Amino acid sequence: MNRRDFLKTSVLTTGALILTDLLVDFPKLVYAGKGEAPEGGVMDSQVKAMDLDITYATTLLKPPRRGGVVRFWIPLPSSDQEQDVTDLSIDSPVAYQVNIEPKYGNRMVFVESEQLREGDRITLAYRLRRFRSGMIRDSDNGAKHLTLTERERSSPEILSYVETVVGDEKDPMEIGRKIYYALVDLLTYDKTIPGCGMGISEWTFKNRGGRCDDFHALFRTMMISRGVPVRWEQGLPLPYPSQLTAAGKIEGDCTGAHCWVRFYIGDGQWVPVDVSEGDKREDMRDYFFGTISPNRFKVSSGRDIVLSPPQGGDPLNTFPFAHGEARGIPMIYGHNFRNEIHYKVLKVEV
Repeated sequence: MNRRDFLKTSVLTTGALILTDLLVDFPKLVYAGKGEAPEGGVMDSQVKAMDLDITYATTLLKPPRRGGVVRFWIPLPSSDQEQDVTDLSIDSPVAYQVNIEPKYGNRMVFVESEQLREGDRITLAYRLRRFRSGMIRDSDNGAKHLTLTERERSSPEILSYVETVVGDEKDPMEIGRKIYYALVDLLTYDKTIPGCGMGISEWTFKNRGGRCDDFHALFRTMMISRGVPVRWEQGLPLPYPSQLTAAGKIEGDCTGAHCWVRFYIGDGQWVPVDVSEGDKREDMRDYFFGTISPNRFKVSSGRDIVLSPPQGGDPLNTFPFAHGEARGIPMIYGHNFRNEIHYKVLKVEV
């Protein structure tokens, strides 16, 4: 039996594709196109879950010249209805704490020491099972997700557009649907636009595009203007199964992050949307209203985040990656420290 037949048989007989080094040779076995998947292949929208090993390392590159306390806060993902996090191990050259900030419940590994030296590394390793996710129920009533950050402030032009799109609609689900499809049509995903990626609603509306942060900031602004709470979810993207190799690396700065949102329709129900992916993947435009694909994992929630213990600088816009400070002053990513996130795919379930 050749390798292609072996992989095809695995899909047809077990309902799950085990990803080994063989996938490097056949990265297109899982099919990304429109229409019917080829024999033995699986469309991205059909994937139910992904199992991975994650290694998240933060390295001190250049300590402060005159010494002093160095502090790191590293996001630590939690298990919830969208993902299971197991087999956690933490390796640090100095003592650490696992803390939880009170507003959003984000977990983090906190390190504070004068003993950290150039090249010292803090490594988090864990097993992750990420699920395809639809509407979920939880005890969050949405109250804390009705407040806009400074970057998400509205404008008369935005409010006029919402009025045109939504009209007299009162049902939160239909408001979300109308705004989602309007933004997919209005905006163009383009990470090359100067100024993009900060999640500034007025900028996004003016420039008609940007990155995921820009799309979802504007979605939050528009939904909250109609009294619908929207919860920001921050994480790291993985390639679609149709693009996967057995292992890979995620950029450890803001360009490597991804965000999506959920809006509240009452009775504990939260509906997910990913506006930027709905724009990028025309074949999955309908999918990303009400469904989130499993080629991602969540590490934090919310914006304007005050860490635990509080950082010396301003609240963080978002918290996808480690934040570092020296003597209470934020360190420069790529100069003072670096994050490296490596993943190894164990299984893709269809």
